Amino acid sequence: MDRKVETNSDETNSSSRPAGLIGAVDNVLRLLRMFEAHEMIRVNQVARDMGLSRSTVHRMLATLSHHGFVAQDEFSRAYKPGPALVDIGLAVVANMDIRAIAHDALQRLRDETDETIHLATLRGTEVLYIDSVESRQIVRTGNRTGLTLPAHATAAGKALLAELSDEELLARYPSEDLQAPTSRAPQTREELHKQLSEVRRRGYAVNNAESESDVSAVAAVVRDKQGRPRAAIATTGPASRVDEAWIATAASATVRIARELSERLD
Repeated sequence: MDRKVETNSDETNSSSRPAGLIGAVDNVLRLLRMFEAHEMIRVNQVARDMGLSRSTVHRMLATLSHHGFVAQDEFSRAYKPGPALVDIGLAVVANMDIRAIAHDALQRLRDETDETIHLATLRGTEVLYIDSVESRQIVRTGNRTGLTLPAHATAAGKALLAELSDEELLARYPSEDLQAPTSRAPQTREELHKQLSEVRRRGYAVNNAESESDVSAVAAVVRDKQGRPRAAIATTGPASRVDEAWIATAASATVRIARELSERLD
């Protein structure tokens, strides 16, 4: 009986789907959107509203629960948004908020250094670049908005990793060996720990052609009024233009702008 209902609903749903959509993914996303109108959802309710069999809905919810996107209420047995879904929503809102507040600061730092400036946040062991303002120089580093890179091989990533405790770092990097995008990037957790200690001492991080062989950078953390790290600002330039004097000048400006931006965050 379940098989018959599922087949009929899939045929009905597929007729109304645009070409190229993946049916199973479409169903999962439709299920998640039910939380827009309901605080909790039940298997019977989802099966009825979406025209799916109970067994299909059970499998969908079990998969979402495994990944933390839904959680089953202990008493009602209904499903509610899980921590992963909540965290993603809050992260998106936070990123939108800090990006809007920070953009003029990125422009000011670009005008002062004449280099490309990035705003990045930490996602596990990667950094996500959420905004960039490009240099006006002919030879410059490009816009990275929307890109992710290994945190341990970027200035922004190391600035944010330096805010974590040793226990938090171990949880994110359980293996001693690290994958290095270039030969200059730290290749062991011990080496990364040493670099992060230096970041804490200096107050800024340096990327010496570690994520890309022709790009170097400095970065500083942006904190809210409670002292929590919210993002990092990175000043980047072609490795051919970066020397000790460049690092000192760019780091001074980047740290100052990061502090000014921190004063504007709640």
